[in-house]
Amino acid sequence: MAADAVQTPGSRWREVARVLAYTLAIALGFVALGRIELQWLGAASTRQWLERGGLLGEHGDAQLRREAAAIATASLDALARLPAGHKLAALRAGYEVGYTSYLLGTTTGSREAIRLATRAAADSHLALARSLIAPFGVTEVAELPVGNLKQFTELNARLEADESGIAARVQQRMSPLHRQLCQLGEQLGIEAARIDGSGGRLSLPPATLIRRHAMLAGIAQPLWEPLAREPQPDEPPAQVHARYHAALNALAAGLD
Repeated sequence: MAADAVQTPGSRWREVARVLAYTLAIALGFVALGRIELQWLGAASTRQWLERGGLLGEHGDAQLRREAAAIATASLDALARLPAGHKLAALRAGYEVGYTSYLLGTTTGSREAIRLATRAAADSHLALARSLIAPFGVTEVAELPVGNLKQFTELNARLEADESGIAARVQQRMSPLHRQLCQLGEQLGIEAARIDGSGGRLSLPPATLIRRHAMLAGIAQPLWEPLAREPQPDEPPAQVHARYHAALNALAAGLD
């Protein structure tokens, strides 16, 4: 997709729907892995896991605002010189990396036919990411490999640690603010893939990481908070799915 195509509100995240047809063939695999993931990463254990990994620091709003101000200052030149769509490109590139990392991770150990179908879906996502970010000089955009269950359940932390180096490349070629957008996108992409793959039955938003990266990128709370919110216990899966994608569209439309 050409970079200017992402300027159309409502179509920014529509490509996801196109590749969902591929995931129908692996729905059972998603559900099975989702059940395993719930045992590993329930809402309470997720917080404990992040705390043990040092990802849930004592960052109050005031501290995050100070960090955000420093990032904004360091990014002023890039924000002034980069062409339109640069923020969305960084966000979307990270989103597709997170999405495909989770998507492909669900097929670890699966039959070849399932892996090939999933690979086709992932390649579509990655092609979009590369087309959006390449004009800004960022290369080597790929999923984070998953070889076992441990690596799969640690995807959020592994992307946060920037194992693949994509966030560092975004910062080098664009700015520190764009790095935050990329890493925010990675977390949102994982959650979107989880919701899409389970039909809305499984949602474990990494709220602390979403809040941190969104605030450091200067994104207003009404845009990011719905993406960090856990579903209500009685919320129908279809509504969870629709709500999350509506929030993604709102975030994309709200980037200045």
